[in-house]
Amino acid sequence: MLKRGHIVLLVGAALVVIGISLTAAYGIGIAGVILNESIILSDVLVDPSNSVNYTLDITNTERPVSIALHVEAINSTDNPVVEQTVINPHGFIVNNNEFGEDGQSDIFTSLRPEIDGVYTLSLHNLGTDQVKIGGIFGYLPITENSGEINLSTVTGLLAGAWVFVIGIGTLVGGTVITVLDRRGDRKRHLWGFT
Repeated sequence: MLKRGHIVLLVGAALVVIGISLTAAYGIGIAGVILNESIILSDVLVDPSNSVNYTLDITNTERPVSIALHVEAINSTDNPVVEQTVINPHGFIVNNNEFGEDGQSDIFTSLRPEIDGVYTLSLHNLGTDQVKIGGIFGYLPITENSGEINLSTVTGLLAGAWVFVIGIGTLVGGTVITVLDRRGDRKRHLWGFT
């Protein structure tokens, strides 16, 4: 017959497996959208007064295109200043922001493309020091058609993570109960109560 500590350990192990399965199932779908339909910027270095450009082929004008960026100075304590511009296939600016001033090192914005085609994200370093930029340009599953953030698309991913954490906690609790039960069994056996 299983003791209570072993039962708690089995429940904890089951919760960990369920949590990993949920996280993987929902995470693969979200990661697929991001990897297949977005440009990921990873530690892009931009020299002073220079620009870098990235292009994204937009084939669906029903979904908003998101821009999430983080900038930091490389060899300076000054706040880096970067201008972000998105240009549509006809050469018109459809989104423009300046960030980095006053300690604002992150920006999240979205735009609704009006026509299919290649859109260009241009990042221009307006400062006097080299900057490092990271982020994403493309379709994000958490952005609704209105451009608002909606976390319901990641609910399964979050639920899987919570179930995993609860499972780990249950495993720890089961281990403690098992150790305490063994100590109790040893004391009873030592005193002849078995």
